[in-house]
Amino acid sequence: MIAAMYKRREKFAYVGFVVITVLFVGFIIFDRPDTGQEWMEASLILMPALFLFFLAIVSRRHYNKIKEIAIPNSDKAITDVDHLVLKKDAGLNPRVLCFEKNGHYIGMFKSAQLPWWLYPVLLYQSSLITLFPITIAFISNDNKTLLTLKRKGFKESIIAVYDQNRTFLGEYVRKEFKSLIKLHGELRNEQGEVILPVNVDGFSGDFTLKDEKQHTWAHFYNGYFPHEYTNIFKDIDNDIVELSNEIPTPHKQVLLGMVGYLFLERNNR
Repeated sequence: MIAAMYKRREKFAYVGFVVITVLFVGFIIFDRPDTGQEWMEASLILMPALFLFFLAIVSRRHYNKIKEIAIPNSDKAITDVDHLVLKKDAGLNPRVLCFEKNGHYIGMFKSAQLPWWLYPVLLYQSSLITLFPITIAFISNDNKTLLTLKRKGFKESIIAVYDQNRTFLGEYVRKEFKSLIKLHGELRNEQGEVILPVNVDGFSGDFTLKDEKQHTWAHFYNGYFPHEYTNIFKDIDNDIVELSNEIPTPHKQVLLGMVGYLFLERNNR
């Protein structure tokens, strides 16, 4: 699973490199720069292409290192883990792969049933998908849909969470456009009662979520990843979320739905 992810990253990086290079050549053919200053300005177009070329090479190196390593499926349910490693996969349809710390694959959050008119948006920036009314599913490693998230709203985003039997569990509600520094929201149970305030750093995405009894439900610090796990997760783009196992299962399912949504909208490209 991890090897296939690096392979997809390499493919998309090369496609982006070729597209940008062709556009640059076309620009030079139809509007050839005349001065050194104009050539320098035109060459800036190639900077993203060079970055993608470097990304493709790095992805190939990671792929070669782990392609022979078997990544087993986890025998744990996602509600049983106390840490979750999340990696945003390359591809037109956004998805976040979920692993245990030991590299065992748990499943993925992915968008489902996308309308055709959303694909131009995804080509521009996949993280923008969370601005639209979409359905997100968590698919386990045995290909079962265990959680379904349905987003609606504009000024106030409401992400309703359902279990595998389509039973409503609760929702994540967030005020949009109120503040760029802190994203304020809350988790609610199936009766609409607030069970957890949610404040997320608008720039880094950091969060430490505590209930009224000061019990920590989840913690994420952007940029922190324990060194002892980097033998499996070799690149620098690794996110790890600490999760409590001392909360009711329906509450943790709503919490996991919120985490999946937050990491789908993170811009890692």
